[in-house]
Amino acid sequence: MNKSYSPYYLICLALQLCLLTEVFGQDAQLSQYYAAPLYLNPALVGSSGDGRANINYRNQWVGIPSNYMTFIGGFDAPLANRHLSVGGQVQQDIMAQNNGAVVDRLIFNATGGYKVKLTKDYTLSFGLQLGFEQSSLGFYKLLFGDQIDDDGQTGNPTQDKVDRESNIYPDVSAGTIFYGKDMWFGLSFYHINQPSITKFNQGTDQLPLRFSLQAGYRIPLTYRWHGSVANYDDKYVSFMMHYQSQGKQDQLSTGVNLDYNPIVIGVWYRGLILKENENPNQFNHDAIVFMSGVKLKRLTVGYSFDLPIGGLRFSEGTSHEVSLRYQFNFYPNYRRKKKKSNNSDGPTDKCPVPSL
Repeated sequence: MNKSYSPYYLICLALQLCLLTEVFGQDAQLSQYYAAPLYLNPALVGSSGDGRANINYRNQWVGIPSNYMTFIGGFDAPLANRHLSVGGQVQQDIMAQNNGAVVDRLIFNATGGYKVKLTKDYTLSFGLQLGFEQSSLGFYKLLFGDQIDDDGQTGNPTQDKVDRESNIYPDVSAGTIFYGKDMWFGLSFYHINQPSITKFNQGTDQLPLRFSLQAGYRIPLTYRWHGSVANYDDKYVSFMMHYQSQGKQDQLSTGVNLDYNPIVIGVWYRGLILKENENPNQFNHDAIVFMSGVKLKRLTVGYSFDLPIGGLRFSEGTSHEVSLRYQFNFYPNYRRKKKKSNNSDGPTDKCPVPSL
């Protein structure tokens, strides 16, 4: 058999086709959750105390043919009264092989948020996200069984057909987060309308709702007292968890980040060790995530590496993720005016979630 059509090559193609419906039915995975706030929870819009912009790139399972890549760009900012916030995000998910993209998802959405001050120290934030998605399938770039014989590829077109290779559908998401100076607890719901993403004129194939729960607590390591208010933004340790489920799949991530300005380092475990596995001799491990970052004035640069521990070999299942975040200074006099006027009517303007 020709080397180009080795058994390993054909097995990979068969595996790709088996996984194709799962790729369409699941959202992209991120390790640096808080570096893409609008992807984690719409209620995080405007939660940084000022405007911010983020760019994220993830290359998942780099050693497997047709690996998955994700690009995200976002912006959000509170408005002048600090109760209202706005943001926008664009995202592209690509599953590619040597001769072009197999699966391509392009997502645009706009986010609005509203903050309510519950007490002097605690705020409740709501977020609503509206947009649309375009999903494309490079169907005729795939290789099917009727295009292969004992000598390799036949060169003939497949008899399998789809009605369309691309479709556009609306998308609705929402979330809420409760936070104070050193803790947060959030819930988010993506694809509430569960749009149909089928490529056939008959039947439906719904994009399942993605549910996410986030919680964390941070401990300051140093205090710089200004009157009676401590500065928590210098050096601290954050203990966090993130649970998400979509369709029949769910996942739990727990980790700790050390922010020792200007350096950020963290270690996360991803898996559901207590959940029964299809293989009774294995635990539901996924990966150990190592992340690091550096703050350069208003710019934060982050990098994370996923070490597979759930069955994939190191050469197959490693993933890399890079993030850039820029903090704007739209309201330089806000804190000064707030302190001078002793204004306690506005919500707590900055959520203590980390930058990575």
